[in-house]
Amino acid sequence: MNSDFNIKADSKRINLLTEKFPNVDLRSLNSLILFVQTAHGVYNGVSSRLSEYGLSIGNLKILMPLFLYDRSLTPSELAEYSGVTRSTATSVIDKLERDGIIRRSTLSDRRMTAISFTDEGKQLITEKIPLFIQLFSDLMNEFTQEDHILFATLLQKLSSGLERIKQE
Repeated sequence: MNSDFNIKADSKRINLLTEKFPNVDLRSLNSLILFVQTAHGVYNGVSSRLSEYGLSIGNLKILMPLFLYDRSLTPSELAEYSGVTRSTATSVIDKLERDGIIRRSTLSDRRMTAISFTDEGKQLITEKIPLFIQLFSDLMNEFTQEDHILFATLLQKLSSGLERIKQE
């Protein structure tokens, strides 16, 4: 119900925009605004659930590679696997270390830092990963197989459009 209100409210604004900018495609603008609203809602919903465990999406981005690869990783590797900058990875690592979830150690050449789970962190992530996976699955459970294929195709098109405007 709330979504319908937002869509209607935005439709009024979109109509005003298209009056001022007649070259703007009304359907494209409406779809983009609906996507952004939905993405924002998904992000906030997932963030809220993660916060129940004292975690954030940023934390999960760093913790998932450690869990999946089941070995120590360098901060650079974590940044690369997580798709974040090295400075972002470092600040998240600092917080996770303060929280007792991960620890730093040195690799054999002593010039590189290795990041690994503490026992507490390993237990937390091992217990909570199934809950996170179920949460993400539940989020999409109304999609049919065809919906998933179409959604992925549409997101790829949106991503291509994003890459195109970055190049301009």
